[in-house]
Amino acid sequence: MNGVFNKIGIVFYPLGINHFIDKPLNELLTQQIQEISLNPLFHEILSELTDDSSAEQKLEIVENALLSIIQPFQENELQKAVKEIIKSNGIIKISELEQITNKNRKTLLRLFKKHTLATIEEYKKMVLFRNSLNYAIRHKELTNLTDVALYNMYYDQSHFIKHFKSITNETPKTLLPKIKQIDNEDLYWYFLEN
Repeated sequence: MNGVFNKIGIVFYPLGINHFIDKPLNELLTQQIQEISLNPLFHEILSELTDDSSAEQKLEIVENALLSIIQPFQENELQKAVKEIIKSNGIIKISELEQITNKNRKTLLRLFKKHTLATIEEYKKMVLFRNSLNYAIRHKELTNLTDVALYNMYYDQSHFIKHFKSITNETPKTLLPKIKQIDNEDLYWYFLEN
């Protein structure tokens, strides 16, 4: 991709966006890709952004806009469950999450669907996928798909490929070369060619 790319993106940690919305996520998003309406104060502060603003000024304006609408997210058990799923690379059993959070499966499922738009199993699957994607991209010169699969606790390479394809509709072999990493962050871009 050539030329100037002038966009600002905000990347949230898991459950991070929930601190900036006044309703559960499932009430705000009904489709896969959709704009989230935030507090009007956020948009008012963002109106200070101009093309002439430096990167530092833009960052400060966006940060101030977010700080103006931040609010506590009170679902502590959900936060605990998400943290445990991430810590386990997505392989923790739901029964273990029930014990850790003192919530039953049905309550946990309701919380996940309400605030992440995913079931517990779907969320676990995304964590496993994300970790394997990070590993594959960071170690692409050193590893093959079998190494990526085994390191990330897939049963074998075919299980990894099937899981990868179920999320991306492409095999790792075809998709991974198309992904561009931004700096050393866990942020990746997949540019579509016209």
